[in-house]
Amino acid sequence: MSDFPASLPPETDPETGGGDWRGPRLKKAGILTTLIRVLVLVALAVGLVLPFTPFAGRIKRGIQEIVREARGSSEPEIVEREVIREVPVEVIKETVREVEVIKEVQPPLPEDYVGRKDVDVATLFNGITVKTKLVTEQGGFASLERLDPEAYKAEFQLSIRVPKANQSVAELSRINEHLPKALPGLGTLVETGKVSAFYHKLYENKTRRVQTDVTRLSKALDRHNFFDCETILELTHPTTQRKMLLIQSEMDVVADGSDGDRMPKLDEYIYMSDYYQPFTSYAWAKKSTTPNPLLAKWEGRLTKLKAEYAVKGLSAARNAELKAGMKQVELEIKDMKARSSLIAEKDPFIVLSLLFRGYEGQNAFTPGMGDYAAVVHGDKIYPAICGDYGPSYKMGEASLMMAKAVNEKSTPYRRPESDLKVTYVIFPGTGVKPWGPPDLKVWEQKVTEYLNEVGGIGVGYKLHEWPKPVVEAVVPAVPVVAPGTGTAPGVPGNVAVPVPVTGTAPGTGAVDGSAKGK
Repeated sequence: MSDFPASLPPETDPETGGGDWRGPRLKKAGILTTLIRVLVLVALAVGLVLPFTPFAGRIKRGIQEIVREARGSSEPEIVEREVIREVPVEVIKETVREVEVIKEVQPPLPEDYVGRKDVDVATLFNGITVKTKLVTEQGGFASLERLDPEAYKAEFQLSIRVPKANQSVAELSRINEHLPKALPGLGTLVETGKVSAFYHKLYENKTRRVQTDVTRLSKALDRHNFFDCETILELTHPTTQRKMLLIQSEMDVVADGSDGDRMPKLDEYIYMSDYYQPFTSYAWAKKSTTPNPLLAKWEGRLTKLKAEYAVKGLSAARNAELKAGMKQVELEIKDMKARSSLIAEKDPFIVLSLLFRGYEGQNAFTPGMGDYAAVVHGDKIYPAICGDYGPSYKMGEASLMMAKAVNEKSTPYRRPESDLKVTYVIFPGTGVKPWGPPDLKVWEQKVTEYLNEVGGIGVGYKLHEWPKPVVEAVVPAVPVVAPGTGTAPGVPGNVAVPVPVTGTAPGTGAVDGSAKGK
């Protein structure tokens, strides 16, 4: 095929005048053009591939040598080498854990109503064992049952075993083996003695209180305080006819009482107790002008109550509460200014349950304030008096001084004896009035006298002698008589001192149910 279109007329050779004069030349030119194209392509290919071959480095070094020779350069020769290193490749193996999926088999679905009777047993923090029993029965439609209070209810029943009292010498000695030896006349006394009705009254009070709190078990009387009395016996010596009330119980701690005459400063650790009260039931008219150590603190309380009461906009309930509080504090301040009490930290006395109060004319064995008593713990016998009242549903409590004698680790918050190992021997009707500051030597003499009337103290045992009091009574002074006051009994020469005329002074007896230090 010609390189020119067939439509063009052929040109003739100008010299010969015939044929196509361009044929041989064009053929030569086409071959040359093709060769050049091939060479260019080969050069391009070599240029593209050469850098990726070992010859590229050699060519580069050769060119660099030619350049250095041409420049005559004395620069140090930089030698580049290709080093082939084997880089280790860490192979991470993937661990595939096969988990076997076990399909839980569910219990079969009930085809109809299934009744239940389930029982569960638990113990509350206060020691009460709670046994619950769930019982179901077929009912009506839910829309109707939800309107019937009987459809969803709790029928509560609390079972209590009321303990029986110790009565024989063997039963009494089970609590304290020293008892029949320390009090050798006990056998004779028990022969004609009987369980006191006060024992049954005590547990009646306990169960009644539990009944009051039966729907609030967490607040009900705890197991420890329910079973806090082993026995109360009424005993009479056949010869001397000396009456004796024997109580076996534990020993809680009372830290109450204050007396500016004997102790102008009071230990803050004592009166900051949650259960502290500045008065005891055994109290007497002040014998000096030395103020009660807590008077300023109580007056500060009254000032705060009055300040809050003066604030406008308080609720009626809060106003009533503040008003009652002011009245109570005012009465206590008046009592502090007029009377002195036993000091639990310095005076050895025991606490009577309020269940005894009011029976003086009905029961000859009723103990009262000021009556003398002996406390037996282990092989020790301690003289004391009845100095305060406590809750009517509890038994077994003594002053901090008595508690520390029984157990030196005792505090207002730690009782000296938690078990029923303390025997309280009380001689009803032996209290002497008018009351006054304690004379511990007189107390020891009186207790010794009454113990001798019921058989005495056994060989090898003796009555504890209290150390001389750290506090001493100050020199008596005549206080000024305030308007609207009467004459306090028991003051030498009937000296007039300010005492409340109406109402009951706070120190004349704890309110039933009041708390004491444990």
